[in-house]
Amino acid sequence: MRLYITGADGSLGTALTRELSADPRTAEWTVKRVSVTDFDIGDEAATTASIRAFRPDLVLHLAAISIVAPCETDPGLALRVNVSGVHQVAEACRAVGSRLVYISSDYVFDGVDAPAEGYRETHVPNPLSVYALTKLAGEQIAAHVPEHLVVRTSWLFGGSAENNDDVLATIRAAQRGERQELISDQYSRPTYTVDLARALIHLMTRDEFPTGIVHVANEGRATRHELGAYALMQYDPKLNADHPPTAISFDDCEFVGGRPRTSAFNTELLAELGHLMPRWQDAVDRHCADLYQRDSSERTTV
Repeated sequence: MRLYITGADGSLGTALTRELSADPRTAEWTVKRVSVTDFDIGDEAATTASIRAFRPDLVLHLAAISIVAPCETDPGLALRVNVSGVHQVAEACRAVGSRLVYISSDYVFDGVDAPAEGYRETHVPNPLSVYALTKLAGEQIAAHVPEHLVVRTSWLFGGSAENNDDVLATIRAAQRGERQELISDQYSRPTYTVDLARALIHLMTRDEFPTGIVHVANEGRATRHELGAYALMQYDPKLNADHPPTAISFDDCEFVGGRPRTSAFNTELLAELGHLMPRWQDAVDRHCADLYQRDSSERTTV
């Protein structure tokens, strides 16, 4: 198997690279990893040339601007990366006959009258922001590849950058002694990059490649406040005692770009495809343990 990964230097790409090497099903795959340091994903000539030269069996498209505010303030950039970029990748996949896996978001839903059992793959999206609009557009573009899979996920954590990892941001802010306000009435399903990577490997290595849309998220829904408070307790109970986050209401926040109040998924289809996700608390436990160990090693080295 020849696998081509865009956005490979991001939090998910980094986790996926480790899991691909560790999993006996994929350890021998030939993998090409590209990122923004290699070329602009919105550059048709560069993207097409790179994919055509490698001739992958499967392309995993992770490259995106995944933060709502920058997309809202610079829609031109959001369109170039999140829409044109997907178009270039999809057309190259069609040209070489490769499968395409595209990563999308829970933010394609509006959270209005959210179903109690969680959003299923068949529910109709209604984006509230430029970011969400571009992700939905990416889904529709990806669907032009004959063998495509759209994987929607939610509230990713497990990276190394605070601006796109709520767990890391909460811990670092508490370490700096900063006052934190976290929303206590916005709900989704926090998802660990490692667990998402393992789910992707499962889906990519099935005897029958799944096509269409699959929702992937850790089990159990949570608020930003529940996620942050739990992470602080797992990382260092004293840190939580000294700098506990303050709960605030979704309605009191002035967002740049709309967000759904409730966007929790239903993941029964993923289970039917043979993969069960751990609960988000278990995922946070593992992430915090890894983060604490890394921090301890750095303190020892210094």
